[in-house]
Amino acid sequence: DGQLNYEMLTQFKYLEMVINETLRKYPPVNVVTRKCTRNYLIPGTKLIIPKGTQVTIPIYSIQRDAEYFPEPEKFDPERFNDENIGNIKPFTYLPFGEGPRICIGMRFAMMQLKIAVIKLVSNFEFSACERTLNPMKYSVTNLMLSPKDDQMWLRVKKVTQD
Repeated sequence: DGQLNYEMLTQFKYLEMVINETLRKYPPVNVVTRKCTRNYLIPGTKLIIPKGTQVTIPIYSIQRDAEYFPEPEKFDPERFNDENIGNIKPFTYLPFGEGPRICIGMRFAMMQLKIAVIKLVSNFEFSACERTLNPMKYSVTNLMLSPKDDQMWLRVKKVTQD
């Protein structure tokens, strides 16, 4: 009947896989910083991060590392299917952070993303146009991953409903 509800949204498994892969390739935040709350011995080394040290976690770089995500430039939603998701090394997929500081709004954000994608692809066709940059160039000064000059050009066409 064209109505969406929470239960329906939880059943769109492939859509969730596409969103997760999109967030892997294009995390909204490139890096996060944390302050070490106690002396921390890095496992497998003799290196200690002293208490109070500011640590930068390069989310974009980790999620594009071939050690953790084979063929990292390839868009492959199957990385997040039921069979493969268990192969993702903990703390290498971080679009919402991880551990005790994980984003409290993650589930809400995922629901909103699903609704937005469903509504957009149900009503519009998106395609590249003559002004679309391919490959996309990103700003090196913004904290959030965003296009260079804050411009992303696409052709958008309203879909007529039969």
